[in-house]
Amino acid sequence: MIATKDVGEHDAAPLRVCMVTPFAPRPDGIATYSSELISAMESFGHTVYVISHTDEHVGGHESQPNVFGIIDISKPDWERVIFDKIMELKPDVVHIQHEYGLYANAGDYGISIIDLLFLLFVSRVPTVITYHSVYSTLSREEAIFTSLSLDIVDAGIVHEEFQKIFLPANLGRIPNNVYVIPHGAKTAVAADVSDVREAKRQSGYEGKKVVLCIGWWEPNKRFEDVVTIWPDVLEQAKNAILIIAGDARPGSPSGLYYKPKLLKAIRESPVKDQIRVITGAFTPKEYDSILNLADLVVLPYDRASQSGNLAHAFALGKPAVVTAVEGLKAEVEASQAGATVPLGSLEDLKAAVLLLLRDNELRERFSKRAVEYVQKKIGWSIVAQKHILLYEIAMQKERMKVTPVSGLDISRG
Repeated sequence: MIATKDVGEHDAAPLRVCMVTPFAPRPDGIATYSSELISAMESFGHTVYVISHTDEHVGGHESQPNVFGIIDISKPDWERVIFDKIMELKPDVVHIQHEYGLYANAGDYGISIIDLLFLLFVSRVPTVITYHSVYSTLSREEAIFTSLSLDIVDAGIVHEEFQKIFLPANLGRIPNNVYVIPHGAKTAVAADVSDVREAKRQSGYEGKKVVLCIGWWEPNKRFEDVVTIWPDVLEQAKNAILIIAGDARPGSPSGLYYKPKLLKAIRESPVKDQIRVITGAFTPKEYDSILNLADLVVLPYDRASQSGNLAHAFALGKPAVVTAVEGLKAEVEASQAGATVPLGSLEDLKAAVLLLLRDNELRERFSKRAVEYVQKKIGWSIVAQKHILLYEIAMQKERMKVTPVSGLDISRG
């Protein structure tokens, strides 16, 4: 775990950081993550350049002067285009946000980005990579990519301690350059009760207890489990309503497979009139508006390295019911701002949802804990300082390397 000074005490000289990442307005959780992290780092006086994908009109205009939309994985040597831009910008450190699919081309599982990492390695550019998809058990392809990339970069970041703990068993060795930095969240104050009540009135949910499932629709989300228990929930909480918000992620085969399955479950529910579907790839403002309607957020995932949805829920003071898997379990246990239930137990899921719907005092207690957890542990200002400290470690590692590589001819096969 990266330690940090108290907020406001970090006194490092301003850095020039180049971040390779999807970026707003792309409807992507990592794009939102990077936008918020970058804003926090810039508030400390650091300069951040963004190299992003060519879609969604990213970069090239006055509102994004330091953003360059040049990643087009359909073109040959796309990683060389990124490298050339990095060398032009001359940053102190490069930070790559990684998730499988972001840099995948022709079924290569995103392994092509290894070429970029190697170019940065031989050019002595301090490089950090955040792994957004690290599970307790990695597939063969995931283990190969993680092992190869950790051999090249100065530092790898995971969001949860369990991810670091399970890496040696997956890689067959103990990596010495993996650091834990939590997924950040906005340090906003939870909306006043009267504000939430007014938001519900305007959205047609006045007098209702709102249970929310939100996020990209993927098979691992298991939102259909909440649809399944909803008739039983309504027998004891007649004023409750379930909102399912999100959509299949663009270009995701698994999401496109899961979407009709989820909508079919809702359509065939005997209480479908008490279920609302909000479909879309939401802007951050739209996302927060939907999240603010919730009295309770339910995330019944069967696999989760970490969850930005849970972090955002905590930032707005929303208690959660989650399955006791990986990152979800770790965050709820650390925050004490919700309840965990065994994976696959619909009875336990129903009991936890009903408990929190009926116990206003418990929900309020969890809400306060959620906000305190964000403010003291995972607020973006705290997380940004941890990143800056890690950048300095990466830069120091490069300065300490003494074996010359300037004569290495990387053009040879």
